[in-house]
Amino acid sequence: MAFFPPRPPGYHVTEDRQVFLVEMDYGLSPLPDLASEGIVVDTVRMWTRRGNVILGFHFKRADSHRTLLFSHGNSTDIGIMFHHLRELCSVLHCDVFAYEYSGYGESTGVPTEADIYADIEAAYHYLSNDCSVADEQIVCYGQSIGSVPSVELASRVSVGGLILHSAMKSGLSVIHNVKTTYWFDVFQNATRIKKVTSPVFIIHGTHDAEIPFEHGTALWDACPEDLAYDPWWVQEAGHNDIEMTHRTEYYEKLQAFLKALDRQERRDMLKSAYSEDAASDLGWQPLLGGARRMGIGGIPINR
Repeated sequence: MAFFPPRPPGYHVTEDRQVFLVEMDYGLSPLPDLASEGIVVDTVRMWTRRGNVILGFHFKRADSHRTLLFSHGNSTDIGIMFHHLRELCSVLHCDVFAYEYSGYGESTGVPTEADIYADIEAAYHYLSNDCSVADEQIVCYGQSIGSVPSVELASRVSVGGLILHSAMKSGLSVIHNVKTTYWFDVFQNATRIKKVTSPVFIIHGTHDAEIPFEHGTALWDACPEDLAYDPWWVQEAGHNDIEMTHRTEYYEKLQAFLKALDRQERRDMLKSAYSEDAASDLGWQPLLGGARRMGIGGIPINR
């Protein structure tokens, strides 16, 4: 399983900290001003514990109480993903922080498994320490190879939730049909997901030719039963087309998951004040309803 940073990158930061997106014809356009949409975008520079400098785009809304910590897929970067990230922020009414991997975009270093773990750690540190975002307000969103750092962080930190989009169960199983995880395997999502302590929503296309559908079902089976939100198996969808060809349902499913997290938070607050039976009597139900088996640091460089 290899890393494929796009060349040229999808964005460029000048020496005087001006940020541009790289267009299809390789021309440069200034980073859009989204103030009219109620969105402010900060470009953030972070330092990882492995000595690399990585960048991130932080989309912020005044009415948000959650932050998606977005880990993108292979063969893309935060510049190429900019307009999708903007739409996530706009439609879901939540903040979105998308960080870059080492060796991708204009980040330094080369991409390795150890580095992507250090990269998301730096992004998490920026949100929790520099922005004072509470762990329960952070929802990790990992797409394709981005599922790897997302699961790794969620296995160590009690974040608010975990979304896995076209995720792999392990690196070796993408290129070989293996039924178990070996000690020398990489990207061991199916093993690590067992240690996750947050609700998990899995999205996978049934016709995914890059990371087969079986990876999604294996991750769902490995997820702790009381944390496995009903998955979305997208009929006839491939690896990179779900958010485009199923756009309306895509956002409806994400909104439903975030609302379920809100209900769970309220239930937990009630349980701290009342008995569990009293909380149920007041109308709050468990996130899953028992249905599963039925079916370090950063600074803004522009504001």
